[in-house]
Amino acid sequence: MSDQSHPIAGLISQQLFDQYSANWAEVINQPDTASLQASFLQDGALITGLGFSTTQIARLVATIGAVHIKARFIIRPLQPGVQPQFGLVLFATDSLDARISSYYVSEKVYTDKTAFVAPSRPRELTIHEKQVHHVLAERWRQQWADVTRVVPEYFATHYGPLRGYTFALNEFIALFLLLEALGDEMLEAYFVLHDYYQPDPATSGDMLAHTFALALRLQRTDSTGDSDNHHILQGDDPIMDTSMPCPPTC
Repeated sequence: MSDQSHPIAGLISQQLFDQYSANWAEVINQPDTASLQASFLQDGALITGLGFSTTQIARLVATIGAVHIKARFIIRPLQPGVQPQFGLVLFATDSLDARISSYYVSEKVYTDKTAFVAPSRPRELTIHEKQVHHVLAERWRQQWADVTRVVPEYFATHYGPLRGYTFALNEFIALFLLLEALGDEMLEAYFVLHDYYQPDPATSGDMLAHTFALALRLQRTDSTGDSDNHHILQGDDPIMDTSMPCPPTC
């Protein structure tokens, strides 16, 4: 889905970012969840992830002074006759939490349910302290893949609805460590669903929560040039899924 108001492909303006972010806030707070459900569908299939070209991500992490990479939820467009669709915007912030990069918007939509591949040398390839083991990542990925209805509870926090996640800069840089050169790889933000127990304010007991999150991993396109939704996942590529939720870390 293109954004024609910006002359550089893959970027959006401040005006569109504000508009698309407001669209997300409107949809997630609606009593009727039909728009939320529709925003996570592509041709009737559940969206399982969004992609960014590694070239764009290389430019993002090259931002001088960057400390964090922030992923924010958007919905574009939101107008009569056009199905709204969930998207992601990435941008870099500095040590003072000021935005210092452009807004990079997701370029590709995935609906396949390809499982994470186990590493060939699991004991040798822990390359980042926040790297998530594929067993956990696969559990969370499968839980999202099994979703039949997207509900607001998946985006609930004690501080209000989720607006996105905040990553440390080096979590993005670590994803490149096994690449010999930049090619046509994509950085995919896989949609995952975490399940965990937390206090239930309504009963003073405990409740099982399910919360939407993002798992970052490079994906390599099929060398045969197959369709958009078929790709090869390299088992040795790291998975990052330990970002901080916004709110409160916005």
